[in-house]
Amino acid sequence: MSSLPIPAGLPDTDRVRVANRLHSISIRLLRRARTVDRETGLGPERLSLLSVLVFAGPQTMSDLARTEMVSRPAITRIVKSLEAFRLVDRETDRVDRRRVRLRATAKGRRLLERGRARRVAYIAADLGGLSKQELATLLSATEILAEREGRAPPPRGSASGPRAASGSSRS
Repeated sequence: MSSLPIPAGLPDTDRVRVANRLHSISIRLLRRARTVDRETGLGPERLSLLSVLVFAGPQTMSDLARTEMVSRPAITRIVKSLEAFRLVDRETDRVDRRRVRLRATAKGRRLLERGRARRVAYIAADLGGLSKQELATLLSATEILAEREGRAPPPRGSASGPRAASGSSRS
């Protein structure tokens, strides 16, 4: 596959080239894997919110809006639809009775886990023709990326800052 052009304004460094490829590959991989999500009967925003509740645990509406990067009214709309399907319910905070948290129901957890299994199976099938060495390389790459997960995002513009410039600039 030919390499993608570097977006305007970014330096041509190893780090930016890797980020550019990861960005493009991630989007295409998830777009293909998303085809199996239709079997859940839920759209992407509902699945995303349900995923947060299943894997991160109970959340307030404000927490969900922040995590999903959408407005409170948008979260309210999505939550109401998930409640109608009995995939999410509300629980009152034991300490502050005014505070309400949303949580995935057992039905919601099962639906999400089945959907995740289908997605993982789809991606695993997509990796079917790879050698053991290629799979080991990809596993190592995922471990490197996983170590970085949860870190604070870099400051805006950091791809062209001093640390980016220190990366090698092969052509």
